[in-house]
Amino acid sequence: MEKIKLKRTQQPRPSSRKQQRNEKIRERLNEHIEVQVIPALADRDGYEKRKQRVCAYCRVSTDMDTQALSYELQVQNYTEYITSNEEWEFVGVYADRGISGTSLKHRDDFNRMIADCRAGKIDLIITKAVTRFARNVLDCISTIRMLKQLEHPVGVFFETERINTLDTTSETYLGLISLFAQGESESKSESLKWSYIRRWKRGTGIYPTWSLLGYEVDEEGHWVIVEDEAELVRIIYDMYLNGYSSPQIADVLTKSGVPTATNLTTWSCGAVLGILRNEKYCGDVLCQKTIAMDIFSHKSIKNTGQKPQYFIEGHHPAIIEKDDWLRVQQLIKERFYCRQRKRRSKPRIVLKGCLAGFTMIDLSWDEDDIAHIFCAAPTATAEPTAMADHIQIIEIKGDK
Repeated sequence: MEKIKLKRTQQPRPSSRKQQRNEKIRERLNEHIEVQVIPALADRDGYEKRKQRVCAYCRVSTDMDTQALSYELQVQNYTEYITSNEEWEFVGVYADRGISGTSLKHRDDFNRMIADCRAGKIDLIITKAVTRFARNVLDCISTIRMLKQLEHPVGVFFETERINTLDTTSETYLGLISLFAQGESESKSESLKWSYIRRWKRGTGIYPTWSLLGYEVDEEGHWVIVEDEAELVRIIYDMYLNGYSSPQIADVLTKSGVPTATNLTTWSCGAVLGILRNEKYCGDVLCQKTIAMDIFSHKSIKNTGQKPQYFIEGHHPAIIEKDDWLRVQQLIKERFYCRQRKRRSKPRIVLKGCLAGFTMIDLSWDEDDIAHIFCAAPTATAEPTAMADHIQIIEIKGDK
């Protein structure tokens, strides 16, 4: 029997397929295709280039005299620098004084500048350094990205670092510089905390009096009583001890036109309670009553044991006697307890339906609340003693 030989079609080797593909690519590249180039608007004949609208942003973190001078010099310098360039149109100088750079919340001029950028009024922002713009990495990068993604992109030029954010390689450098700036802020914050704690432990801490009525600090750093304001503090304590509530005291002070410690004309219930609860009016000082969660949000919470506190008794002359201050604290607690009792649910008996004669039991009720049930249920058929026993049994079950 003859063997039949089958011819196998030889497939091109992988290397030859690659060569064929490369040859086709070269053929396409050698083809001459006419392409019409449409020039950009700025490159067309007769186009009149619009001036770039430029503003400056400067910030100082404190209100000290040296910082105030730096602030004024920055404003003057940027005004002259921008107006001297014929290709620029001066929009203005946005400046924040005595504001921290770790958050954007309270930087009014900064936020106004960003709003103007969104409205298409600014093309370029000039600022001294990344640390003046923002010390928070997230705020810095997110703001710059937002400005670049606007319909009319806005650039930020940092003079010290010589970086323009519209350059393609700028974001990498900005991320590193912002990270160092944030680390510097965190380090300064920790150093200040350490300094305050050391002073508190030695009893020589810094206690601000700008928000306190009745006190000021003399040249030697000692607290002295301001009699005009101290008399108002005594009146507030006397009114509370004589039965006036904090809202009533606030209303009387507002109608009398008496200013608060921060020169506000309207008193609030919280402002009155703040004076009544403040231990400084009896001569004592409690340090670290609140703690900051982080340096970026600047949000403070009440210190209920998370951090140590430092108490100094007899730190300065008292405006209110210690016994009167303690009586006021007791009254505040008692009145708070009475308000809480009024807010509790009152005993009510169901009068109709299959649950007529029954009531829901609240484990916070006392003897007076239970007695109220009998007064409110004249149609109850059960004997009072039997009903009281029934209530007592349910209360015991609820405790278990």
